[in-house]
Amino acid sequence: MPLYAFQELVKSHLLKGRSVVLQAPTGSGKTRAALAPFIEAFFDLPDDAFPRQCLYSVPMRVLANQFYREYHDLARRYERVHRRKLDVRIQTGERPEDPELVGDLVFATLDQTLSSVLGVPYSLSPGRANLNVGAVLGSYLVFDEFHLFPYEATQSTLQLLRLVGRLAPFLLMTATFSQTMLAAIGDLLNAEVIVVPPDEVASIETRQGQQPRKQRRFEVADKDLTAETVLAAHDRRSLAVCNTVDRAIALYEQLRQAGCRPVPVTDPDLGPIYQALAGHLGDEWDKAAAQGVQMLRDRLATGPEGRPWVMLLHSRFERPHRQLKEAFLQALWNPRGLEAGDGPSLIVVATQVVEVGLDISAQTLHTEIAPAASVLQRAGRCARYPGEQGQVIVYPVPEKENGEPNYAPYGENKAEVVVCDRSWQAFRERDGAILDFAAEQEIVNQAHGEADAAMLQVMREGQGELWQRITDALIRGDASARPQLIRKVDSRSVIVYEAPCGLSEESPYRFQGIALWHGTLRGKLKELNQLRDEMGLDWALRYPAPQGDEEKDEEVAYRWLDVEKPDDIGLSLIFAVHPQLAAYDAEHGLRLGLASDGSYTSPTTTVLRQRPDYAGYQLESYTAHIAGMRRIFEGDLASRNPVADGRLRRRLAWPARRFAEQEEDWHLPAGLLERAVRLAIALHDVGKLSEGWQRFATSYQEAIGEGTPPFLVAHTHYERGNPIHEEAQRKTRRYKPSTHAGESASAAVKLLFEALDGRTYPGLYRAVFTAIARHHSPGLDEAKPYRLHPRARETMAEALAAIGDASWRNWAGWLRSGEEAPNVRKHLPEAPPDGDWAWWFQYFVIVRILRLCDGLSQEEG
Repeated sequence: MPLYAFQELVKSHLLKGRSVVLQAPTGSGKTRAALAPFIEAFFDLPDDAFPRQCLYSVPMRVLANQFYREYHDLARRYERVHRRKLDVRIQTGERPEDPELVGDLVFATLDQTLSSVLGVPYSLSPGRANLNVGAVLGSYLVFDEFHLFPYEATQSTLQLLRLVGRLAPFLLMTATFSQTMLAAIGDLLNAEVIVVPPDEVASIETRQGQQPRKQRRFEVADKDLTAETVLAAHDRRSLAVCNTVDRAIALYEQLRQAGCRPVPVTDPDLGPIYQALAGHLGDEWDKAAAQGVQMLRDRLATGPEGRPWVMLLHSRFERPHRQLKEAFLQALWNPRGLEAGDGPSLIVVATQVVEVGLDISAQTLHTEIAPAASVLQRAGRCARYPGEQGQVIVYPVPEKENGEPNYAPYGENKAEVVVCDRSWQAFRERDGAILDFAAEQEIVNQAHGEADAAMLQVMREGQGELWQRITDALIRGDASARPQLIRKVDSRSVIVYEAPCGLSEESPYRFQGIALWHGTLRGKLKELNQLRDEMGLDWALRYPAPQGDEEKDEEVAYRWLDVEKPDDIGLSLIFAVHPQLAAYDAEHGLRLGLASDGSYTSPTTTVLRQRPDYAGYQLESYTAHIAGMRRIFEGDLASRNPVADGRLRRRLAWPARRFAEQEEDWHLPAGLLERAVRLAIALHDVGKLSEGWQRFATSYQEAIGEGTPPFLVAHTHYERGNPIHEEAQRKTRRYKPSTHAGESASAAVKLLFEALDGRTYPGLYRAVFTAIARHHSPGLDEAKPYRLHPRARETMAEALAAIGDASWRNWAGWLRSGEEAPNVRKHLPEAPPDGDWAWWFQYFVIVRILRLCDGLSQEEG
């Protein structure tokens, strides 16, 4: 199917090097617009025509899962056509399958992408925190559903793209930004703003006139959302969205009492399906989900006609239960399901979880008033496809005790209350109207325009402080900046757990928690305490106070403390509720403040541990080690690791081109960045060519019975758990220098300065120096006295020839033979604003390739 006009326009701008801000209605093909230029460039254009990697960031895991499944399947078709693999991966907190961001196309939650580009990745340990920045700098960046980003992430993304955009082309996409916000973002980022014109929207919605245009009529109700109003408007497919889980559960129970039949998600036969969903990912997950969906469809098909079915969907379900419900709903209400026939008469009661990520179409949407952008996102799940006629009914929210509307979880501040008030007014003014995309944008402008302008003004006034936080994170590795730069955590993880009184060594983080908005948990405290007293229990809600420091490898125990007042909810991010004060089942999800027999406790989670940089070593000469790293960098057909397919060198072509196109301190001539990478590879372990390190290597190899190596060693033979090797480690440990990275940088500094023309490009030699010094630890800034082995220059000449060409051998003479007081800090780039970001970006690109090649070369050994 050919691209729509707006998709072609997006592709044209991006392939010409212009970044884009796109506003298009839901269901119009934004994802295809985003990925068309990348896929075309990946298969058909030269390596330096466009980035060879795409990081596609979304605000919610459900979106990442949906896009991953779709494009993972498409990638197989591309491979059959192009005879080349497109490596599609996913990286979320729930599915941390690509923590190093090495896939060609990576779907990630924004927290993963932002933390990576800020140098404080959630996916990696502090010792590897400098690994992922370079991935972001060298990629094509897509930020989808940008209007759903948290306030902190919105500010950080916009500011970072002003800088990162000099290297990485980007696309910001939204369906519901105000014109104020769109214009300001386009101006701030010097990006092309594309809004799909009304005539093209009409053409898309009618499939170029082949089908009638979809229509949604908006109505405003005078009274609260009830089962009676839902049933009165029900035909075959109704979706009712409440702003809070408690109101959704209450509405679901009303519908049950009115005679609706529950979708049998608690059927015992589904047990194996849920177990499979909890334990499998990828293809196995898809198979299990398909089996579960078919089982539910069979149950509904054999049920008696007449009364509608009803299903509850919100954020307080265990992952397998929620995922099966989502898969079931999409199977019934997506285009394929609708083409198969009318399907069962079904009412779905939900919360904000349906706003994005579900390709479904209801006939009638019932929704409580919320910010206009959220209401219109919900409306995108009604009459979604061409030719459909839909009805959207907007309801008021219940009142607080003071008579004001209870907009929770919205309305935490005056600005949010104003947005909700204006949203209600905007929909009331259009009661009974059929709203197209242009009319929906008018509502967004009316409700959000002033608040967006105020937010942008606050961002301008606070950008100095924001950049200081960005610098603290990116240059100094300050992870404490995450809440201010990514998202302030306004939710709390709740586990149902018999929290002991006093100290416990059992970690509460081994249990799968369910997230609750902090205001909800505060509001539940009084109810929980009252029920505790009625049941004669010792406690209701507790939080853990850790004793010890995990980052310092100390044993950690937890002292459980009682929550005594609402303000205590601010003291922790995880809480345990007494098992007899909560209930859980696949039909309702987690319910707090409900007396139970205490049989339910939160399930445990499987912790996926990062692979270490090195799990073991083969005896390897220095020259062989460098040659192995070259094979990883350039591509090794014999390698078992897909990352060793040459992608690292291919991906370097884009940032190399971008630096070549820049001016002044950002400019690097063509080929110089790759030379810098190759020199970093050749020189990164030169500190091991010291007399002290080689003395250790010889002693160790003799201790394990393998004799004196005939060459200077880069890696000794070590197998974790081998008793002979472990004993040799203990015996020879006193000979082994404690560090080598800083010493390597110090020994190489003269060579780097001369080989990279440090007089003309002072930033680049510093970038390589820093990459070498920090290829094991991002914060290293010191070295110890060293003296190179007499054969060090000879060995380095061989290594330089192995990574470059024969003429590079002569550079080995520039190695420093030894220092009594090496000064690493002298050669590190200065932190902005005194230093230049270009130097740091060059460092991050180089150190990423260096660390990946270093680790992967030993995996292949």
